[in-house]
Amino acid sequence: MNAFLTPWPLAEAVGVTLSFGIAARALGAVSGSGLVGGIVVGSAIYRFSGWPGFVVLGVFFVLSSALTRFGYSRKHELGAAQAKKGRRGARHAAANCAAGVLLAAGYNLNGGGDPLWAAGLVASFATAAADTAGSETGPVLGRTAVLAASLKRVAPGTPGAVSVEGTLAGVAAASVVALAGYVSGLLDSAALIAPVVAAATAAAAVESVLGGFPAVRRTLGHDGMNLLNTVMGALLCMAMVWIT
Repeated sequence: MNAFLTPWPLAEAVGVTLSFGIAARALGAVSGSGLVGGIVVGSAIYRFSGWPGFVVLGVFFVLSSALTRFGYSRKHELGAAQAKKGRRGARHAAANCAAGVLLAAGYNLNGGGDPLWAAGLVASFATAAADTAGSETGPVLGRTAVLAASLKRVAPGTPGAVSVEGTLAGVAAASVVALAGYVSGLLDSAALIAPVVAAATAAAAVESVLGGFPAVRRTLGHDGMNLLNTVMGALLCMAMVWIT
C-alpha cells in the first residue's frame, strides 16, 4: 500500500494538514496556537507514517473535539469543562501528539511496515482518546464517581475520579481509534486491535489513579499527565505485541 497520494510526501503532508487545521479553526475546535501546533505535529506524523497515520490522528482529534463539546454546560457547572469552550491550543497538541510524532518517526526508520511501531503509534492516540472520553463523558453520564486510587465516592468531575459510564466510553473511544488504524491499513492485522484497546484502557486507568494524588497533579500538570498517559499506553501496547 502506498502511504502517500502524490510523489511529493512533504508537500502533501503540509498541504493536507494545513487544510484540516484551517477547517478545525473555522469550526472553533482549535485556537490560533493550536492551529500552528497542530500543523507542525500533524505534518510530522503524516510525513513519517503517510496518510494512514494521519487518518488515525484525525479520527482522534474529531472524536475528542466532539466529546469535549458533549454536555459542555453541565461540565462547566461542575468545574470540569475545558477552558476556552474546548478550543485546543499548542500545548494540547504537544501533550497528546508528542509521543505519536516519535513513534511515527520510529515507524518510518524501521521501514514503514513494522507492526510493533504501528501498534505503538495507534495506541498512543487510542490512549489519549480513552482518557478524553472518560473525563469528558463521566461528569455528564456517570451516576457514581469514585477516586480510582481509594474507591472513595466523590463528586463527578473530581480529578482522578472514574465511573462505570466514563470507563465504558473510554473503551469505546479507544476501539474507534484502533479500528481506524486497522481500516486505514496502518495495523496490518485485526489481531492488533485487542492489544491497542487493552493498553489504552489500562494506561487511562493508571492515569486516573495518579491523578488522584494532588502532588502528582501539581508536579506534572494536566499536559504532563496527558503526555505520560500516551507514552504509557504506547509502551504497554508495544510490550504486549512483542511478547505475543
